[in-house]
Amino acid sequence: MRENNMFCNPVVFSDGKRHTNPDPYILRWCGNYYCYATDESGVKVSISKNLTDWCYEGYAIKEDTYRNYWAPSVIYINGTFYMYYSNVPAESSDRHEECLKLAISDRPEGPFFWKKTFFEKFSIDSHPVMWNGKQYMFYSVNDWIGTDEKIAGTCILVDEMVSPEQFAKTPRKVILPTLKQEIYEENRFGDGRDWYTIEGAAPIVRGQRFWLLYSANAYVNEDYFVGTTVADSKDRLMDMNWKKYPSDDIWYPLLKKNEMVEGTGHNTVEKAPNMLDDWIIYHGRKAEEILDPDIEQREMYIEPLYFSGDKVVCFGPSSQMQESPGNPEVQIKNAYITEKQMLCPGSPFYIAEFWISAQNSHTGMRYGILTDYKNENNYLEIQICSGKNEVKAIQNADGIKGCVLTEKLEQDFEHTVPHLIRIEKKFHRYELRIDYAPEISFEVHAGDMDQRESTVGIISHFSKVRMHSFTLTRGVVLEGKGLQDLGKIYCVSPAVADKDGLRSLENTLKLEKKCEALDFTEELQIEAACASDNSTVFKWNDGQSISIEHEDRAYSVYYIRRGGREWLIADGKKLEIRESTGRERTVQICLTNSKITEYRFAKN
Repeated sequence: MRENNMFCNPVVFSDGKRHTNPDPYILRWCGNYYCYATDESGVKVSISKNLTDWCYEGYAIKEDTYRNYWAPSVIYINGTFYMYYSNVPAESSDRHEECLKLAISDRPEGPFFWKKTFFEKFSIDSHPVMWNGKQYMFYSVNDWIGTDEKIAGTCILVDEMVSPEQFAKTPRKVILPTLKQEIYEENRFGDGRDWYTIEGAAPIVRGQRFWLLYSANAYVNEDYFVGTTVADSKDRLMDMNWKKYPSDDIWYPLLKKNEMVEGTGHNTVEKAPNMLDDWIIYHGRKAEEILDPDIEQREMYIEPLYFSGDKVVCFGPSSQMQESPGNPEVQIKNAYITEKQMLCPGSPFYIAEFWISAQNSHTGMRYGILTDYKNENNYLEIQICSGKNEVKAIQNADGIKGCVLTEKLEQDFEHTVPHLIRIEKKFHRYELRIDYAPEISFEVHAGDMDQRESTVGIISHFSKVRMHSFTLTRGVVLEGKGLQDLGKIYCVSPAVADKDGLRSLENTLKLEKKCEALDFTEELQIEAACASDNSTVFKWNDGQSISIEHEDRAYSVYYIRRGGREWLIADGKKLEIRESTGRERTVQICLTNSKITEYRFAKN
């Protein structure tokens, strides 16, 4: 159900029909979202522009000789879509014959065609991840601890991929069962052993933390839930160590049943259209309906996620009207570029994504993104050249050109298929990522050039280029030493920014600014010097004040404005702000004995 910028779970479909979507996996590609879901007859696929309104496209893969297609996942690499899924022979009645397989396609909606079977054993719930230019796979099996005497069951493993079509075959455990709420069935085999189930791995990466969500027991059970684990990010994913939050012995579900929704689990986490906010997409079923295991009842639900230290916060499952996922400021689709084209006004900071392909030519292909264009003599261009197979950052300052950066592209980079170019402009600093390659950071210093108005554009150099999608949000993420740029957004009391964050040179860190009349989400990740004798206070010049109480040393405060309404979310609790009219508002944030470790802002 949709109403202006509001929506209500479960999500709606364009044909007005009810569609089930168990185990939803979301792929964001060329400005659209693709949902792949479990089904008896094949893998279902649906398309959306905004996560709330969907169009069912049928089956991405369907084979007459197989059934029970479970938990598909899809990754796009250099023109090819790789689908990982499990199924059983049509004549089989044993669901433990589910084996992990691969199918490929050159279109996100399919058709996909079987390519290979990875394992001749029970193997399900794949989730591919690209990390520092390498692919890894999370998946679940029964035989890792299935014969253990005390705790037996399904668990999550991870392995490196030699290629999208080959495992390295060096798996290691990631999440094992430890809680009674993770029991799938007591005394399952009549030998006194309970069977536990840990499955549905779903990653989230923010800053230096790498969360892995999981689903436990079975969706028909009372305690079915989504749990969280967290690890410190490392260069190699195989070196990370995930720990349950808050501990192995305490049940702290991110999502579980309530009076309105049951069977909440097996999710993906994906960015909102604004490319900043994280949303969880999961399946649930209406509690008012009688559970019928012979009829599929699980539909697609979505909720925003909030982060507070090691904790992930979700206010779901919801069944009432709520704010839709944040939209970008600008979105343009399917433009063909043969010369220079300006797309939108620039900004001191923004996040932009381009999905671009080029038409093949014997003379090669060359095009550029104008990230900060003032005039013909003052601009920054991120340029890609097929012949040299490289990306360059070229600065023109008062008519004098210089190359700021040169990096080689992947050896097999296919220039004629869509590629993602993501650019984060943070005042004079830039972060560039092409597809899944490691992020490239560089700085541009242009003196008083920064004071001039700029635009964002694209230019083709004697080439034909297709811009499948362009999306831009006025947003920024600052952390570590980059927090010194917070002084360009707030008036900040004397402080120092280093790799650990922004801290006061005195006892209290003060931030102050005028309140803009626009919708935004602002996030502060805070770390206290000790568990006591610290505070965070928000003060407005109309006399209103809110003091934040918290139990953990690491916590967060979100400051949100929508349509004139304002509120804080502090350590997972919502605090309304009284509406103020008739005067220009300012806000002051005072942090005593605390430092800011991360700052995020998004214009909504």
